[in-house]
Amino acid sequence: MIDALYNLSLQVPDLLILLLCALTFGGLGVLVARLSHRLWWSRVREEGERDAGEGVHNSILALIAFLLALITTSELAAFANADRNITQESLAIRRMDRDLAGLGADGQQARGLLASYVKSVAADEWPRLSRRPQSLSPVAEQYMNRLWAEVRRLQPLVSKGNSSLSSDLNDGMHRIEDGRQNRLSASVNGIPDVVWLMIGLFFFSACVLAGRHRLSRYAMQVVFIQMSALGVILALDIIIDNPFGGDTSIGPERFIAALDGKV
Repeated sequence: MIDALYNLSLQVPDLLILLLCALTFGGLGVLVARLSHRLWWSRVREEGERDAGEGVHNSILALIAFLLALITTSELAAFANADRNITQESLAIRRMDRDLAGLGADGQQARGLLASYVKSVAADEWPRLSRRPQSLSPVAEQYMNRLWAEVRRLQPLVSKGNSSLSSDLNDGMHRIEDGRQNRLSASVNGIPDVVWLMIGLFFFSACVLAGRHRLSRYAMQVVFIQMSALGVILALDIIIDNPFGGDTSIGPERFIAALDGKV
């Protein structure tokens, strides 16, 4: 269920996600507060005890804000780290292509395999990383294996005239392969689903406590704005939780540009 909703969010513009979360959380906040007052709090006649819930209500709101702040900080750091890894992987591809180009005719087949690998990553692997469950492309894996075999064939030929170039080709392949695994790690959601469930329960508890008193129009507006603001922060976490999908995402353009010498 969560995976289906997560994949569905990729089809929705980021601005619409922000708006929907704001309206949904604000509307649900008012609805739950009114229902809790009618079904529960209106039966409590001790006003003093109802007023004692103010501290608990504020504590739960502070806890929600604290958790969302931690999650947002973690997600922003993970997004920036994924972007940096993509740059490093693109540079490794560029250097590999440059070294293979220096081999002349001997390196043409390897350059072709490298170009095919990059195209398969952009066309097939990127969409796989953006959707749950995330996975690497088997097509890109085939080109990677063939490229490794071709590099192994070239290394004995290269080592006779330039041993350092043979080592550079080996290191370049390792950097490209490590970068691929780093992309998969970055695509896997860093926040467990149980955390979102826990935050949802905190939201519900805060809305129930907001219904301690009969809600006037002014009080309903306050609850709506309060819950909408928290919903916007949650929407931001949903958007940046996926660095390879949606409007706010990292695209494969740097990979394609690497073969054109534009990185």
